[in-house]
Amino acid sequence: MGRKRLEIFLCIESGICPVLFFVWCIRRDRLKNLKLAAVCLSCLTMTGCSALNFSVEGLINAPKLTSEQSEIHQALIESVGSNITLKYPKNGEYRSAYVIANIDDEPTDEAMVFYEYTSNGSEEDGLRVNILDKDEKGKWYSVKELAGAGTDIDQVIISPMGNNNQTDVFVGYQNLTNDEKTMEIYSYTDGDFKRVALDTYSVLEPLDINNDGYIELITIQRSTNNDTGAVTAKASMLNMKNNEITRGENVDMCDNVTSYVSSKTGMLDSGRRAIFIDGLTADGKLQTEIIYYRYSGLQNPMQLRSEKLLPLCTRPVGYYSEDMDGDGDVEIPSTSPMVGYENAVADEMLYMTTWSVYEDFYDLKTKYTGYYAISDGYFVTFPKRWNSSVTVKKDSDTNELVFYKYTGDINESNEEIMRIAVSSKNDSEDYISDGYELIDSKGQLDYFVKLPLDRREKLIPTIDEIQNNFYIIN
Repeated sequence: MGRKRLEIFLCIESGICPVLFFVWCIRRDRLKNLKLAAVCLSCLTMTGCSALNFSVEGLINAPKLTSEQSEIHQALIESVGSNITLKYPKNGEYRSAYVIANIDDEPTDEAMVFYEYTSNGSEEDGLRVNILDKDEKGKWYSVKELAGAGTDIDQVIISPMGNNNQTDVFVGYQNLTNDEKTMEIYSYTDGDFKRVALDTYSVLEPLDINNDGYIELITIQRSTNNDTGAVTAKASMLNMKNNEITRGENVDMCDNVTSYVSSKTGMLDSGRRAIFIDGLTADGKLQTEIIYYRYSGLQNPMQLRSEKLLPLCTRPVGYYSEDMDGDGDVEIPSTSPMVGYENAVADEMLYMTTWSVYEDFYDLKTKYTGYYAISDGYFVTFPKRWNSSVTVKKDSDTNELVFYKYTGDINESNEEIMRIAVSSKNDSEDYISDGYELIDSKGQLDYFVKLPLDRREKLIPTIDEIQNNFYIIN
């Protein structure tokens, strides 16, 4: 395998979609990246690529294929043949097609590999999971292959449930034609790999939500009333006992959500662990609900005080809840038109973004306000002196974000305050020689600012001020 194809394979192994990497390269207009991106397209047959696999974080931190993974892969193809395509979990802690962990009562690790056969129309079609172990000589071998319950893998969770000493393996599967996902629970005991239980879910998150020292599984499950057709959803704590799933405490979810598109675990401002679920409403907006444990049960404040809280956390698609400053608390975004864009049409609209944290009781507290460049993955907090005095435009020629002094008319506001550019490290010297200053870096990406030479305007920030108000959002 050539060097460039190896680089792409490593990107794929981290769960990156080559198609979207190709689009990213074109958007950046970087010829050096285009050569690599062209190889992406030639490597598509190496993986079941989906747009949902794309991750900028994975792109800039792609891991190397380990020697152990190579040994596992060799053992796999010796057992099932080489006519396979690896499949990658889209969410959760494990993002590799090779999941290596200790899942039995022995001290050594086992491996689970996800794949599908590339033959068409045979009885072997469909996703597969294969468990591999080591023999007495330390050589990997295939123990057993099982059929998976979907066309793609949502996530893999490996954890004891409650105070159970047995390690349970939970694999969430999804089908492209169905929003509902299927969770299968596996056990590997006495040399036998088997499926022991099955359930369905829309959202699945592992979290010690009640602070008892053990991981709980929190799921959201939707159901339809056969008589009325009404769809409702509940969040529940799952329990495993004697290889059977039971549902413990539960709480209602808001009834205006048509699908759940994102979920993440984090902290509330109060210090409680919580799950933040972003759902798509019938009118095409995003809204956030929060599930946490209080008073010996699950709580969902957005459902209990929907008239007050939902308007504060409803916004356009693309603005997802994030721990945007890395302090452990998850912030919820809301939007309003950027100054000068109050009457803009939808295609030309730019938004101010406010990030808020949930406070007891039933309130959201503003933490940051500024501009969120979603496609470039960063947020700039506006200093107080910028309020109603600075607006933003996009430079279509350079793909840079330009900040201007607002004079009352967006078209006549042309006094530049600063501009921000994002570059691969290969091109960074070009920016530095053109007067840009480095403000932050992550992986192979550098973030630059360029300030006017004449800095007498009080709205122009200092480099320190920019760095203190600049956040890279994963």
